Amino acid sequence: ARPMSTMRWDDVARLIDGCGPGHLATASPTGQPHVSIVFAARDGSTLWIAARTKSGKVANLRRNPQASMMWQGNSAETYVWGNARLVDDAAAKQHAWGSGLFPYDMAGFFSSADSPDWLLVEVTPTRAVAMVQTDTGLERRTWSVGSTHS
Repeated sequence: ARPMSTMRWDDVARLIDGCGPGHLATASPTGQPHVSIVFAARDGSTLWIAARTKSGKVANLRRNPQASMMWQGNSAETYVWGNARLVDDAAAKQHAWGSGLFPYDMAGFFSSADSPDWLLVEVTPTRAVAMVQTDTGLERRTWSVGSTHS
């Protein structure tokens, strides 16, 4: 049996910070899986993704707001599940634009902050699992909202 332990959200954050792009999984209207590479900016316990308004991931999230993400790095594979909310508010987009949360030039990918061609996806994590490489092998660590270790 694999060892298992619980994590705090701060532990999850340390595992995903600095990993670069991750993978976002959504479900199509027919239930087919859809995966895309995204860069999620973390702000506390919220994950933000900028996405094209007409992308497959946005179309899927309009119908089913459940999403999962995966990163590989920091000696772990880290999986995060959460609820997504589409944010097309001009002030929120302007804030994200100038926040410095995204480590790339937003204008290079999404033109101007007031463009209707893109929006923000706000993911509120509800649980996470990390497979962490330790000196004694892989260890499965878990976190969930409302756990005593939140």
